[in-house]
Amino acid sequence: MILTTDPPTETKAHTLALGLASDIAERYQISTLSGLLATVRDAIRQDEITVAVLGRFKAGKSSFLNDFIGRAILPVGVIPVTAVVTEMRYGPYERASIRFQDGTSRDVPLDQIGGFISERENPENTKRVAIITIELPELRPYRGLKFVDTPGLESAHAHNTQASLDWLPNVGMALVAVSVDPPLSQRDIDLLQSLHQYTPKVGILLTKADLLSAPDLEEVLEFVRSQLARRLSGNVQVFPYSTKPGFEAFRMTLDEALRSETLDRFAEEREAILARKMETLLGECAGYLTLSLKSAELIQSERDALKEQVVGEKEALDEAKAQVRLLVQHAAAGTRAMVANRLEEHEQEVDQLLLDAFALEFPKWTRSLATMLSSFEEWLSGELRDHLMVLSVREHIPFLTPLRGVQKQAFRTLQQFRDRLSDRTVRAFGVPLRTTEAEIGVVEPGAPNIRIGRVFDRNWELLSPVLPTKAIRQTVRRHFARTIARLVYQNISRLSSQWEESINSALWSVEKEARRRLDELMATVQRLVENASNERIPEIRADLERIQSAQEALTRARD
Repeated sequence: MILTTDPPTETKAHTLALGLASDIAERYQISTLSGLLATVRDAIRQDEITVAVLGRFKAGKSSFLNDFIGRAILPVGVIPVTAVVTEMRYGPYERASIRFQDGTSRDVPLDQIGGFISERENPENTKRVAIITIELPELRPYRGLKFVDTPGLESAHAHNTQASLDWLPNVGMALVAVSVDPPLSQRDIDLLQSLHQYTPKVGILLTKADLLSAPDLEEVLEFVRSQLARRLSGNVQVFPYSTKPGFEAFRMTLDEALRSETLDRFAEEREAILARKMETLLGECAGYLTLSLKSAELIQSERDALKEQVVGEKEALDEAKAQVRLLVQHAAAGTRAMVANRLEEHEQEVDQLLLDAFALEFPKWTRSLATMLSSFEEWLSGELRDHLMVLSVREHIPFLTPLRGVQKQAFRTLQQFRDRLSDRTVRAFGVPLRTTEAEIGVVEPGAPNIRIGRVFDRNWELLSPVLPTKAIRQTVRRHFARTIARLVYQNISRLSSQWEESINSALWSVEKEARRRLDELMATVQRLVENASNERIPEIRADLERIQSAQEALTRARD
């Protein structure tokens, strides 16, 4: 069976719900809803259902997709491998496209994608890949579905976990890969609960089922199903799976489920997924408006007192800002020493490499002093630039380690402040802040643009006609050798300054973004509380009723 799909169309319920949420976010200045609004808009425009495979590292996600597709496309290994989100869909021709975080894209041969996907070849995503898209003719039977491989959760590479969590709102159908040993953890339950905010289509992919005998596998399946029934609402299907020969029946079961329950009911399933995202968006809107309504219903004196509990303690906001600033200041103060120490460790190595190469090149430059001078300058400029570029690439990750550490610490500070503010709104108004903090992203600096410039300050070529080459050859050679050492030292120092400037600029960008988010969050809550006068109660209640009506319309459209 081959599915053909028409371009996506928005139902009236979706259009009204999205318009309502956008209107409320604008009128009440709830800027913290912008990310979720963008996710819902993107979901409406898509004409595919995303089948995302998520879960802990080494749960067998990439191996499963390779086996299910019937072709070894994704890199696998004995250590955490996947570093970036990779999506695969049907295409009439084999094609792989890399989209980078700066917005640029380029196609690469399919056999080269491992250099962008794997943690080994793209450590901590230093190549700044946003997403990889692969099109394969083999996926024609699944036309309308887009399979997505995500980095493993809870690995030693924290950035991998964050990449997957940041991607969660985009999920259509989710398969959470769980190894049979251990079969289910609290983290898996937490992930399933998070996914239910964005899709009703959530299942468990019980990988490495070949490790168990048939009775043991049945026991594990019963355990997993009982845990899911006890701790989660809704139906969560469990699919045992193995990539080993002899277990093809597992693949056939999952294949049949995708065809009969997703492809054959494409429009209904897409509608249900969009409705769930809309419900979450409207729920966020309702939460903020309820906070505003609770404030408006109080008399002025009570409102002022409770407002002080929530937004009146300026010290808490200033403390969070100061904490981030101290993090950045401390890291920035140590940037130059850190970079210089690492680069200077290689100074003697670069010096010796250039001297060895110089010994081979110098005999070729003996025609005249002018030839020696121009040839040496051209050679040294190119060689030194190349060596310093290699050095920059080699040390790139250590150079950026403090920046990434500050990003993570600033993120924790923001999340702690958001949680603290949510606790205050609960105590004051009985309404929590439901949204979570997003990772701070900055454009990480690449290797500086290395320029050596002129090697000699004086125009020595004018002396060339009057100086015999043989008489000055050794003197010039010694001078060139000293020049190599001097320029290596000078340019390593210059390179240290360039790295210091670019890293510190990125560090202060983290501080600026953190301050912006703190101010935005506080201002949003403050506006909702302060502007919630008695006169606005009818408007707020009317908006809450509109949200309820939109939610009911979504339910009717889904049913």
